[in-house]
Amino acid sequence: MRHEEELYDDDSPETDELEGPAFEGHRLAYIKQIALDEAKAMGLVIPSEIKLPANVKLFALHAADGTTLGITDNWASAYSAAVQNNFVPVSVH
Repeated sequence: MRHEEELYDDDSPETDELEGPAFEGHRLAYIKQIALDEAKAMGLVIPSEIKLPANVKLFALHAADGTTLGITDNWASAYSAAVQNNFVPVSVH
């Protein structure tokens, strides 16, 4: 058995069943730390009753093709969202 086969379930979908860019049969997503202004430029809407400091650290989850999948306030949430939606997450700096 190859090492890669040991890492993934046998129940994972075949490469041709996946949508979007894939690496070794798995959809990739990347997590990037962003500033509040960048998040707002991506379309993030913050309710008026929520006040965030200008220097808040946010994390954007993007599909491999650059599509924004979500924005959260911590890396672990972005990672979990990727895994729960059958993406293989990677971090970028």
